[in-house]
Amino acid sequence: MTRKELVHEVLYMAEDITKKFKPVDGSCLYMSAILAAMISDNLSVEPRLVTGSLSVAGSKVFSHQPIKPALNQKSGLIAQWDGHSWVEVDDLIFDLSIFRTVFSEVATPRIQSLFEARFDRGTAYLIGQKSTLIEMGIEYTPLELLSDDDATIFIQNADRLGLINSYQSI
Repeated sequence: MTRKELVHEVLYMAEDITKKFKPVDGSCLYMSAILAAMISDNLSVEPRLVTGSLSVAGSKVFSHQPIKPALNQKSGLIAQWDGHSWVEVDDLIFDLSIFRTVFSEVATPRIQSLFEARFDRGTAYLIGQKSTLIEMGIEYTPLELLSDDDATIFIQNADRLGLINSYQSI
């Protein structure tokens, strides 16, 4: 599969996920888990579901607090975790939730302005090469690799919390 074909296929998945996922702050774990599962199930590439930190123009947007110690199927993690999650395939970053969080009421005006200087406010999700993003001043630092079982827990939690609107295509 070529990079262009990969991005094209993931764009369809991203559209599907963002349309069916309720706009909730802190949804990165859930949306990334669904995307990683869809990529794994439907494409001949190996996605990496990761958590880590994100900096823009040298300013930390998300710190990293390990998520694995907090994993369980009985509680929602949105309010309990300080970090960020995304999917990587080779040198590509797929971040479906970043703009939902950055352009929400919880983000500071400074963080919003850092992103507005680089992206249109109407952007739905971020897909980019790691090196190109670094040139733009956007640095994703993966610090924790999550497993398929971890992804399943997040998908089950998203369903239990009612975050997914009629999601039958998984």
